[in-house]
Amino acid sequence: MNLPVVIDIIIGLVFIYLTLSLLASEIQELIATVLQWRAEHLKRSIEMLIAGGTEGVEDELQLRKIGDFANSIYDNPIIKDLNQGAKGPFLEMCRNFTHSLGAFYRKITGRRNVFGDKSTGPSYIASENFAESVLDTLKIAPLMRSITESRLERFKNLQLAQIKTIADSLKLPESVQPIIEQEFGWLAVEFDRVVEDYQNNCGSLNSALDRMSEKLGFYINDSQVYLPETEVAGREFHRQMEFVKATLDSEVERETLRSQLQPSLSNVLNAIRKVRTSQDTVTEILEEKVGSPIYQQIAEIVESMPESLQNSLDILAQRAEVSSANTQEQLQKFQQEIQVWFDRSMQRAAGVYKRNARGVAILIGTAMAVAANADSINIINRLSKDSMLRSTVNAYAQQVVENNAANRQGNLTNLTRVQSEVDRALDNLALPFGWSEANKLPKPANRNQLLSALLVKVLGWIISGVAISMGAVFWFDVLSKVINIRNAGKKPPSSAE
Repeated sequence: MNLPVVIDIIIGLVFIYLTLSLLASEIQELIATVLQWRAEHLKRSIEMLIAGGTEGVEDELQLRKIGDFANSIYDNPIIKDLNQGAKGPFLEMCRNFTHSLGAFYRKITGRRNVFGDKSTGPSYIASENFAESVLDTLKIAPLMRSITESRLERFKNLQLAQIKTIADSLKLPESVQPIIEQEFGWLAVEFDRVVEDYQNNCGSLNSALDRMSEKLGFYINDSQVYLPETEVAGREFHRQMEFVKATLDSEVERETLRSQLQPSLSNVLNAIRKVRTSQDTVTEILEEKVGSPIYQQIAEIVESMPESLQNSLDILAQRAEVSSANTQEQLQKFQQEIQVWFDRSMQRAAGVYKRNARGVAILIGTAMAVAANADSINIINRLSKDSMLRSTVNAYAQQVVENNAANRQGNLTNLTRVQSEVDRALDNLALPFGWSEANKLPKPANRNQLLSALLVKVLGWIISGVAISMGAVFWFDVLSKVINIRNAGKKPPSSAE
């Protein structure tokens, strides 16, 4: 057998594998769609990410929290809007039918519906959407905002108390005392308005502190009119008020004050951990008592967040604080850390899905090989003995490659067009597989020959099954390369091309 014949046999064999792979790919895609493999695998991967890895969680309470938290993420509008359903009566009927098949499969196999009370979920989630959904579900940003508001309220009260103490300690004349108290009342009202505006999102924390400093300056100047600096009480009042105002005006003091008013992510997560582990107050960390609104917010987060997720987020929060100056930057960096954490986990999940899909592809390919009696050994024998069949198969293979060569971009192939080309070839070509007389087992002379023939047949089926599982894109690329080898290289492009 010379080399051209061997190459023709290889081309025919690869063309047959391509034909069967196209059908196997359609079958696998149909099964994946009906059983929602991609969406289900994504949901399970997210649950595993929340659980902290592949070792799993044995505590029933934590398992329930993991499932509930994953469902909360999927119920968030950010993720929920990604799952677009089909529109129109016919499409909705088809979708309901596929969902019913999936539900029937889970019922007979006893598999858990990872979508909870839903029937489906998105097959892909961007890391940005996941991170936003996690932060929105946990409500960490509103919690940090509430803590800052509470601390600003306490700071305002401490400032007013300090100013009141200074004014009362001066032993002012009875004629001046009511005027200073009236000015203090005005200052208290203005400080309350500043805090209220901040609570209503009418400005940043820095602008609120600027306004407090401005109001305090007005108070000092107005009071100074009635307390001349030449008098002892006036000089002492002015000196002590300048110390109070310096807390707001000095850049160094202002930076320290902002860090005291705005909690860090570590503060918040440590408070959550403290409540979770000991059910104690969080006074030592956030200066909040049991029963306060902020404590109730923390308790709600603790109730919804699994321990494994809290530990993971604590590590990510520490990374976010390294290069972040204020709370807003910390939250942005924290969101980026969650995105990276999610992307890395999904890369591993994609690898697992590909391995599982390859296993299913081998099963489908082997089942197709048996059903179609696609015995690789018999196919090779038929192609090697029948020159007419070999040349006909090669001609159609050449036509398929030439008609689709212009549509190939790198390793991507327009399989729809290849499928149509192969279908036209099959209408006019009887490939050497199937259960016709030519492909059946020969009548054995004895039992040993029958057993040997069966073993060879099974081996041929297994070879075909593994080959079919490689996929249509792979075999089309191989077919193109082998045909180029037979044609002594690729034809150079014309001037028009």
